[in-house]
Amino acid sequence: MSRMRPRLAVVAVLVLAPLAPLLSGCHKFQARMELKRGNDLYKEEVYRDALEQFQKGLELDPGATFAWRSVGLSAMALYRPGLDTPDNRKYAAVAVDAFKKYLASFPDDDKVEEYLITTLINNKDYDEALSRLRTQAQTEPPKPGVNGVIVATLTKAGRLEEAYEWAKKRPDPSVLYSVAVAAWDKAYNDPMLDKVSRGKFVDLGLEASEHALRLKPDYFEAMTYYNLLFRERAKLEEDPLKAQEWYAKAEEWRDKAIAARDAQAKKEAAAAAAAAKATTGG
Repeated sequence: MSRMRPRLAVVAVLVLAPLAPLLSGCHKFQARMELKRGNDLYKEEVYRDALEQFQKGLELDPGATFAWRSVGLSAMALYRPGLDTPDNRKYAAVAVDAFKKYLASFPDDDKVEEYLITTLINNKDYDEALSRLRTQAQTEPPKPGVNGVIVATLTKAGRLEEAYEWAKKRPDPSVLYSVAVAAWDKAYNDPMLDKVSRGKFVDLGLEASEHALRLKPDYFEAMTYYNLLFRERAKLEEDPLKAQEWYAKAEEWRDKAIAARDAQAKKEAAAAAAAAKATTGG
């Protein structure tokens, strides 16, 4: 009997070997069915069930790496930014993991990279998001808009001075303007700031506004916040005469902002009239 056991083992191997591709094919077929069901549920916006279906499909066929995108999107749809619960943290982790696995197979999918960074930012994983964004900024040419996203992310993380340093190295009036707005908002709305800290934010905002206006002299929105920041500077001034000087500066830039706005409105009206004339042939 002992001599027959090896022969029986060999026979078993010979019988099972042809079945292996067949079993693998069955798994892949079943995986596609699970993924299809997941797609149907996703379209119906039943995201929790869709997520489970996509995960089942990948368990059956780990080679279907394209489906990690669907896992990520389902988890992203279930995630609620700002909600600190175990389930919500789980959805964020699942989305981040899924998008990374998808990008490992499809690294050129810019949209999924955007989804990943958005999820990281919403989940306050600022350092990892910034690391990926800085990589994008180093490409030639840099990805359009990436510098503004970096500045916005640093601002959201409460790192306004770092945001301004980044903006100064890559001058863009709209990005510098966003720094000025954030500085004014911090100085005006944060009741926890002491006078010295408030003054630092005001000065940073004034400098960012001035920089934006050097690049774009007719920038109405930047003029408006330049005016508002001068008013905040006046509030902090202990010398009444000096405070009046700051208020006078604020009035000057308020008037410039109104003039710029009116000039822009006239320009747009003239362009619209010219377009209408060209259309009617008049």
